[in-house]
Amino acid sequence: MTEANNESNQQAVEPPDMTRWALIGFVAGVILAVLAMEYYGFVKHPSTTDRARIDEFVLMSLEPGYDVKVSHKASGKEAFCVDGYLLLRPTNGHEVAGILVDSKNRPVACRETLGHGQPEADKAGE
Repeated sequence: MTEANNESNQQAVEPPDMTRWALIGFVAGVILAVLAMEYYGFVKHPSTTDRARIDEFVLMSLEPGYDVKVSHKASGKEAFCVDGYLLLRPTNGHEVAGILVDSKNRPVACRETLGHGQPEADKAGE
């Protein structure tokens, strides 16, 4: 009888479903990869301060023939050039400054001198 029970037990055991285990392994691998990337800082989470929109600006043309009318009141902001980019900060005493970008988040470049050519210091050195 014991031999008959052993044979029936061996026949009742089915081989493992390899497709199921491959799928479970794949899902576990993806989860581990995401957790590892999060741990090492490769996953960037946006914060509300990264996308804070303080104000919107309008570019007014200074071409001849256009009548440009602006307010006599100050905007409460001042612009300055740092490392070739235009930064804005409020004039109310807060030390917060932000870089001026266009609608596609490209920074607005600036330079210390006016004009379309090279700065005077660069022209003198040539």
